[in-house]
Amino acid sequence: MVGGGKLGDQTRGEAVVAGMNLMGYDAMALGLKEADLGLEVLRQRIEEAEFPILSANLVLTGTKSLVTEPYTFLEAGSHRLGVIGLTRVPQESGSSFQILDPQEAAARYVPEVAEQADTVIVLTNMKYRPALALAAAVPGIDLVVAAEPAQLPTQVTQAPGTGTLVVTAEQPLVRHTGRRVGKLVVTLGMDGDLTTVSWLSKAMDKRFPDDIQMKVLLDKYQP
Repeated sequence: MVGGGKLGDQTRGEAVVAGMNLMGYDAMALGLKEADLGLEVLRQRIEEAEFPILSANLVLTGTKSLVTEPYTFLEAGSHRLGVIGLTRVPQESGSSFQILDPQEAAARYVPEVAEQADTVIVLTNMKYRPALALAAAVPGIDLVVAAEPAQLPTQVTQAPGTGTLVVTAEQPLVRHTGRRVGKLVVTLGMDGDLTTVSWLSKAMDKRFPDDIQMKVLLDKYQP
């Protein structure tokens, strides 16, 4: 949110959440930029969001209390999807929050979610290779959507051992986040397993006209 460009910084994420509400997001994982907002503002953004903002490993410093919900459930036809959020561990921790080991958090919550869902999805701002390692180490995950590879993968990877699908939809760069959108099409089997049908990382260039509703919304935040 904070890193969502100049407008995101100026509004401390308010404009970004409003835009995500308009786009109809189903869920997102808390990242380091969101944690930088501080507890009071972060809770305000979570309250404003019309979708769950998740983290199974972001806790208040000195406690075991999660800052937000660790997971949520979504319906896809007759299937139930369990979505877990994981936050990447920073090089330096802030004073308000502590970020627990993502793999340990996944090992704790994946079985709990799998008991209640047909398919388990992990959303995370972890870098691609650590996320791939996590997917290989923690069985029971069907899909991991990760972040920040050295370069965008040209195809979906299957984690060795577990077969978990791992993909990165975007390569965040300073002032350039959101320039690409990933589209993953999968087949959802009767047992909840996912099979890749197609994958595309599409550049959002000038061939795509501005959405009128989004332009109206963003104009409200302009000085």
